[in-house]
Parts: sequence; structure tokens; C-alpha cells
Amino acid sequence: MYPSEQDKEFFFQVLERYEAGTASPREKVFAERYLEMLNSRGPELASLPDAERRAVGDEIYQKLHHAMEADRETVSLRPVYGKRRIWTAAAAAVLLAGIGYSLYSVWQRPIHTVAAQQDVQPGHAGAVLTLADGSQVVLDSLHNGVVATQGGAAVNLRNGQLIYNVNAHTKQTVYNTMSTPRGRQYQLVLPDGSKVWLNAASSLTYPVAFDGTERKVKVSGEAYFEVASQTAPFRVEVNDGTEIQVLGTHFNVNAYPDEASINATLLQGAVRIVTRGASQLLHPGEQAQVPANATYIKLEQNVDLQAVTAWKDGSFAFNHADLKTVMRQLARWYDIEVVFDGNVPEGSYSGEIDRSLTLDQVLKGLSKTRLNYKIENGRKLVIRP
Repeated sequence: MYPSEQDKEFFFQVLERYEAGTASPREKVFAERYLEMLNSRGPELASLPDAERRAVGDEIYQKLHHAMEADRETVSLRPVYGKRRIWTAAAAAVLLAGIGYSLYSVWQRPIHTVAAQQDVQPGHAGAVLTLADGSQVVLDSLHNGVVATQGGAAVNLRNGQLIYNVNAHTKQTVYNTMSTPRGRQYQLVLPDGSKVWLNAASSLTYPVAFDGTERKVKVSGEAYFEVASQTAPFRVEVNDGTEIQVLGTHFNVNAYPDEASINATLLQGAVRIVTRGASQLLHPGEQAQVPANATYIKLEQNVDLQAVTAWKDGSFAFNHADLKTVMRQLARWYDIEVVFDGNVPEGSYSGEIDRSLTLDQVLKGLSKTRLNYKIENGRKLVIRP
């Protein structure tokens, strides 16, 4: 199998990301794996005529293509058209081997300059805590210590994580709400010891002390839960009346109002999803999807769990996502407005990219896949066909 011009262009795209320092951690790891394949040919390539150099490039491509067949783990952002195979770590690695002898010389690709434009910094840890009396505490820059005392519970900030210490004799039920604006995410430990990670543009409402009969919280947006195992059931109410019932488990819930469905994904344990008379028990690796206003639950099996929880671990991960889906995630994390000027470009995106990159760094990776964009007025991203 010989590389098409589109294949070669993709090679150059990942190489540019690597040289610019924007390659994902996984791309860098795989680069080391295949680096010697190009380095060993460096002296030979330097003395070959152009036609023979291109033949060597084709040979390297074929070797990596065979390796790709045995390695299905997607790592690099690129569009997928029709039934065309997405690229994997093995295929992307050839692009990353920019030392030894550059593939720019092997395949003689012209170098284009990209005009500098405005940039937007990535999101970071931060949230707003709304107390029972309606007062608010901005947590972004607070130091370790007691944030508030209410309802028999002390609210402590410890190393960027909010922790509730409850007086065993308290009987008063008061509620707090943790909200993450766009461009922020946060972690907290609930009164029962359960851990919660909140993604950008999300909120969690919960009592400062559980009463012992049940543990019930309410979520909007996206959250990842590691629920402490207790006899009292743990219930998560989602913003449309859907409820997730658990005892002790790890799961992710995505319930943004602008998404087509509420998605609950189970990593460990067991949960039951209940909505408008429908009910579905989940096992690890399964995802329940509840479309807006639906009276049924769609079950997906063998879900890519790493992609679902990548946001918690500092990455964007896409699996055949369309451009609007990608842009909704970027809009929340970078706190930007996305405007489509004309028809939405076709194609889908699969891969992973670090959330610590600036917006322009992320977009440059996407723009290599024929994305035409411009950042205007600092916070407005215009996408054109």
C-alpha cells in the first residue's frame, strides 16, 4: 500500500504538531517507538536522488501501515471521511520522527507560513461555591483552610479540592451548590467521602450532611463520580428528571443542555438509570443514552471509557465526533463563542489532544484537516467552509 497525497499531508500535519510542541503525550510516546526507523536511514537518504528518496519514504509508510494493522489505538486528530480508516499511533509516529532526515525532504512538501493571530489561554481549576444563605465564594485563588461553616459542617479547601467535614450530631439539612463557569473545572469530596470532578460549565447541588437514609445530589453539565460504598443508596438527579441510582461505583454523567442526550457511562460497580418510566441497569463499559424528552433509554456497549473520562485527566478525546460536537467542548473549556459562517464543514474527528494547550494551538492542529477559522475580538471563533 503506497501513500496517497492525503496520507502524506496527514504525515506533515502531525510532524508540525510535534515540532511545535503541540503533539499529545501519547503521540510522543509512540514517536520514541519508531524513531529509529527513520534515523537509521538518515545517512542513506542524504545521498540519494529525489526519486529514490521518495521511494524510501513509501517503504517506511508501508512498514508503519503493517504495524498500524496490529495497533488500533487512535491518537491523532484528523477528519475521517466515509469509511476511511482513522489513523493510529503507529501511523502517526512516522510524522513525529523529525530528527535524522525530515520527511519534508523525503516527499518534498512545500513549507507554508501561518499568519499569527489572537490566542486564548486554556481553562484551569476554579469554581464558585454558593452557600445555603445564597452567599457565594469564588474558589479560584483561595488558600488552604476553612472556607465556611454551616449546617454542622466545616467546608475546607485543601490543595485545590473542596472537602466537607461533618459533625456527627448535626440534624439540619442545608444545601450547597458548586458551579464551574466556562473555562473552569473543580474537584470536591462530599460529606460521605464520595469524590466528584466537575467539568466546565457544570454544577452540583448537594446537602452539606447526608441524613443517613439516602444520599441525593443534582447535576447539570458533566461530572465524574467515585461514590463511597455505604448501605444508604446514592442518587444523582439530572436536570430533566432522569435519575442515576448507585451504591458504590465509578461513573461519568454528561448532561449538558445543549447536547442531544444525557449520557451515563459506568466504569466500575453497577448503576441503574431511571427516566419517565424507563429503567436500565448498567454494567462496566456500558453507556445509557437518554435523548431529550424521550421515554426510552438507548444502551451502548463496549464504550471507549478512556475517551469518556479524558476531560478529567486533562485531555480532549473524540471518537468520530462531528465538528459541532468538537466545538461545543472547546467553547466550554476556552470560554469562547463559536460562530459558523456558512455551511458546517463535513467530516468527523477522532483522537486526543491536551487541554493545557492554548486555543490557537488546538485549532492549528484542526486547521491541518482543512478547517478554516479566525479568532475575532479575543473570544469569538469564526468557522468558515
